[in-house]
Amino acid sequence: MKRINKEEQAKTPYIDAFKKYLAEKNVPFDLPGHEGNIHTELDDIVGHKIYTTDLNSPRGMDNILQPTGPIKEAEDLFAKACNADMCKFLVNGSTSGNLIMLMSALQANDKIILPRNVHKSVINGLILSGATPIFIMPEIDKNTEIALQPTLDEWKKAIDDHPDAKAIFIINPTYFGSCTDIKRVTAYAHKKGKIVLADEAHGSHFYFSKKLPMSAMDANADMATLSIHKGGGSLTQTSILLYKSKLISKYNVLKAYNLITTTSPSTFLIASLDAARKYLVFHGSEHLYHAKQYAQECVERINKIPGFKAHGADYFKSLGVYAFDDTKLIVEIDKLKINGFECFNILKDEYHIQPELSETYAILFLFALGTKHECVDILINALTDISKRFYDPAITYTDHHYNKTFPELEIRPRSAFHAPLKQVKLEDAKGEVSKEAVMIYPPGIPIIVPGEKFNDEVINMIQYYKQTGVTVISENDGCDTVNVVDKEKINIPAFDKTIE
Repeated sequence: MKRINKEEQAKTPYIDAFKKYLAEKNVPFDLPGHEGNIHTELDDIVGHKIYTTDLNSPRGMDNILQPTGPIKEAEDLFAKACNADMCKFLVNGSTSGNLIMLMSALQANDKIILPRNVHKSVINGLILSGATPIFIMPEIDKNTEIALQPTLDEWKKAIDDHPDAKAIFIINPTYFGSCTDIKRVTAYAHKKGKIVLADEAHGSHFYFSKKLPMSAMDANADMATLSIHKGGGSLTQTSILLYKSKLISKYNVLKAYNLITTTSPSTFLIASLDAARKYLVFHGSEHLYHAKQYAQECVERINKIPGFKAHGADYFKSLGVYAFDDTKLIVEIDKLKINGFECFNILKDEYHIQPELSETYAILFLFALGTKHECVDILINALTDISKRFYDPAITYTDHHYNKTFPELEIRPRSAFHAPLKQVKLEDAKGEVSKEAVMIYPPGIPIIVPGEKFNDEVINMIQYYKQTGVTVISENDGCDTVNVVDKEKINIPAFDKTIE
C-alpha cells in the first residue's frame, strides 16, 4: 500500500469550488430548470437546499468530460490515495465503470475470461464491446449456495487453455466478500500478456485499511471500478474508475469514458466523492476496524442462537477461499420453518431491520463506515425472537447443493442482442437461444445471458425464483415469456460473423 501524503489529501478542491460558487449568489438563467426557486414535497424531507445547491456544471465548477480545474484536482487526489495513475469520477455507478473497462480493453470478437457470477453490467459490456466471454465457474459453498471464487489453479488453467484471450476479469471481492489471490492471478495473467480488469464494486474500502484484503491497484491490475457509495461513504450511484496500465492506452479509456458518461452530472454526487476521499484517508481505517469488530461480535453471538449459523472469515477460508472481507456477515438459515427470503422480509417488516440481501439459505448483512454498535444488539434481539418463533430441531432440508453448470454459449452476446426477435413461453424455451439476460437482483448475477441456450435447469431456476418473490430482472415483466433468437430468419453462425 503506497504511502499517502496526508497534507495533500487534506484538500477538497471540488468542495471548495462548490462553496465559492454558492457564496457568489449568482442569478440563474441556466439549467437545471428549477433554478433553485421551486418548492415541492421534497423540501419537507431534505429541506429547500436540495434545490438551491443543485447545479449543472456552471463556469467555475469544471466539466466532468474534460476536466481542467477542481474535478481534475479531485480525481488526481483520489488516484494518489488509491495507488493509481489515473482516476475518473463515475456518476452512474460501477455499472458505467464496468462498461468503460470492457470497451477500453476489448474489440469485437476479442475473448475475455471471467467468472460466471459477474454483475449484469459486465454482460452489457460484452454486448457493447462485441467480445466473446469464456466463463469459469467459481467454487460454491454447498451449505449456503453462495458463489465464492475460482481458485488460483482454475485461473491458471483457464488462461493456459485460452492463449488467444485478450483479458481476464476479476471480482474483488464478490458480493458476499470472497476474494481470490488477486496478486498472483494478476501476475500470471500479465506474464501471459493478458489485460487484468477488476470489479471492486464491493471492495472500495480495501484501499483504506491494511487489515482488509489486497486491492486491485496494489496487485498491479490494469483497471478497476470501485463503488465508493458502497464501502466508502459517498452518495448512492457514485463510483470511480482507476487506471494503471501499460497494456491499455489512456486514449482508449478516455474515449470510452466520454461515450458512457453523462454530460449533466450532479454537483452533489461529484462533491460527495471529493468529501468521501478525504474522510476515508483520515478516518477510514478507524471506522473499518470498528466495522470488522462489530461483525465478529455478531458471528460469536449469533452462533449461540438456535436456527442460525453466522459465517465470517474463518468459515470461508476453511472452504479454500484465499481471503475474505470480514466487514460482511453471512448468516445461514438452519432448521427454521422459514427460508432466507421469508426471514429477510420478517426482519424488514416486523423489526425494521434492513439486511442487504437474501438467498434461500442465507442472509447478508453489511458492516460499514457508518455502522453503529447499538445496531448489533438490535439485530441479535431480532434474530433471538425469530428463533423462538420458527426454530424446529426436527426439520431436515432437502439436498440443496448447487449445480455448477451453466448454459451453452451458441453465439456472442452482441450478435444475440442484434438478432431477430421471437417471444416464447418460458416453459417452451428449451433449446432456444436467449436474446436477453435473465438474472436475480440483488445481486444481479445472470441465470442466462444473451447468446446462451435455454435448458431445463435454467427454466426451473427462473420459475423457482419467481415463486419465492425474488426480483427477477428480464425484458419481459414477470418472465412468463422470454425473448429468444428467431432462428427461422437467420443462419446463426453466418449472422454471428457479420456482427462486429
